[in-house]
Amino acid sequence: KRLYLNGNPLGAEGAKGIAAGLAKARGLRHLWLTRTNAGDEGAAALATALAANHVLEALDMWECGISGAGAEAIAVALKGRHDGLRTLELRGNAMGDRGARAFAALLPTNKPLSTLDLLNTGVSAEGRALLREGLRKAASLPYMVLFEDAIGPHQQRTSWEEQGQKNAP
Repeated sequence: KRLYLNGNPLGAEGAKGIAAGLAKARGLRHLWLTRTNAGDEGAAALATALAANHVLEALDMWECGISGAGAEAIAVALKGRHDGLRTLELRGNAMGDRGARAFAALLPTNKPLSTLDLLNTGVSAEGRALLREGLRKAASLPYMVLFEDAIGPHQQRTSWEEQGQKNAP
């Protein structure tokens, strides 16, 4: 039910192999791929597998070298879903505003996603605003971690916003 591959140097080719198995896997519920160097190519392969897999509940891809293109591929694969992935952790990937825009568009259409971790992903104030708007329109009420900002259903504010700093990290 769980596959823990954190820290293994799988790279894009290894991530493609995992994706091929994931597309067919019916028992796997949690997949940890932190620091596997999957990159955008690996993320795109996993996105394709996610489109076919409706039983995986959690995907952890911290610090995998994923940019906005890889994040966008994942978000597009999850759009319109009513089952499947509940937790997606992309912490430490430089997805920036391109990824934020893709996830903002995903939120109103995806019911099962309840946790989205985007800590340290290079999202600007504009990207955060897009994500907040996506949350307002969300099909469910996901908990989102963005920088220090848990902007999920309770709309918690960041420590720098509380101090009046509008453009902090």
